[in-house]
Amino acid sequence: MVEDKQAKRRRTTAGAGHAQRTRVTWFLALPFAVWACTSPTSSESEREASLGVTGSAKIASSVASTAGANPESEPAPNVNGSSALAPPATATSSAAASAPSNAAGACPDSMQRVPGGEFWVGTPGTRGLPDEHPRFLTRVPDLCVDTTEVTVEAYTRCVEQGQCKAKARPRITCNFGRPDRADHPMNCLDWQQAASYCKAQGARLPSEVEWEYFARGGAEYRNYSWGNDSPDGRTCWKRAFTCPVKSFAAGAFGLYDVTGNVWEWTASDHGDYPWPPQMSPHKVYRGGSWSRRFEKWLVPSLRNRDVPTAMGSHLGFRCVTLAPGASCAYGVAPQTENGAALACLHGVDDAECPKHKTWNGVRCAREGEPKCPNGTAPIAGFGCGVSDAILQALRAEEAAAEPSAEHQIPKLSRSSEFDADCMRFQPSRPKAYRLDGATHEDRNLFARDKGCKNRDVGANWNSVCCP
Repeated sequence: MVEDKQAKRRRTTAGAGHAQRTRVTWFLALPFAVWACTSPTSSESEREASLGVTGSAKIASSVASTAGANPESEPAPNVNGSSALAPPATATSSAAASAPSNAAGACPDSMQRVPGGEFWVGTPGTRGLPDEHPRFLTRVPDLCVDTTEVTVEAYTRCVEQGQCKAKARPRITCNFGRPDRADHPMNCLDWQQAASYCKAQGARLPSEVEWEYFARGGAEYRNYSWGNDSPDGRTCWKRAFTCPVKSFAAGAFGLYDVTGNVWEWTASDHGDYPWPPQMSPHKVYRGGSWSRRFEKWLVPSLRNRDVPTAMGSHLGFRCVTLAPGASCAYGVAPQTENGAALACLHGVDDAECPKHKTWNGVRCAREGEPKCPNGTAPIAGFGCGVSDAILQALRAEEAAAEPSAEHQIPKLSRSSEFDADCMRFQPSRPKAYRLDGATHEDRNLFARDKGCKNRDVGANWNSVCCP
């Protein structure tokens, strides 16, 4: 079953300024449209969606035009310092992941305390997808994390209190407004609705680094939240719709359904590791969902993304906040609630750089190269960045961009080896085909027009079941 109708949504969002092929692609936040082609059965081999990106010529020329200037920026992050909200926490995440505790008053009853620590984010070596590299070392603060994904019951209370908005969708797999699914995760809501709910609770969405940290049990680096065993019998997947929360045993840190049930929105914009981008059209979501049939979708390092206005029955969320006594190793982010810090600045202590490059404290660079590329400067929490003036100009250009009306036609070829799979899961569409080339959006449009449904997707291809 296809998780969401990308083609319909793309047509809708195009008019709202989410142009896919004419969009400015930023020097600091280039989402990957091409992924490494590896075995189709590998759990880390493919991405769900390529939303289409253009070259970086515009931002490159903007940066070049400012060469020699001094962009207004904050000082480079001090990776050896600690902006203390309290004494720095020690890296005890491994033991805590297996035996979590939530002392009285430490976190709200609906949350678990997740002790922070050092953590390598991403995938080592040549494994995984390009946007999971370079793997980098950071320090995660102590967190309070929702024990479960936000439920329909909890979200309904927020709506009744006038603090949240609901957009019930006429799909059987959407849970809101269905009394028999009060204990199911809230889904079919966009990024802003998820963020607004968390804000109403005095919390926020987790960054994708924080999410990967608690999904993998911190320094235990688990393959899945529960450990390294197969997902069968351990999470909600291969289903017709969502499962009630806590249907399966808790995973790392006493958290439920971090892997499976619904993908979870994060606070993060999608961009190249190891720093978050200053601008990006896409928000990251993680974790896999109820409809997934291949283990690759449940790998915690997989970085899926979509425009913030996207919504579907596959997408939900959970909230986090800094735990009492938490320490920010790189400084406090300018995000507060009633004067209290909600998040820490992102920082990088080290990175696994490509051959002939080393980590210079801000980026991977060759010997003798400047700390930052020409026209950029160190900015706390973002690595090498551009000035506010350039960012404002880029945002204005993005807002004025016109969507393209042109669509590419993918190459269609028969793949009868998957007919049995189509007959089992899509009986009315028993023939398997492969679509190659074009963009993910255009492959989805082509498949929809032919009456086909996605069976699987990957690096510049879709496997579809057709009538």
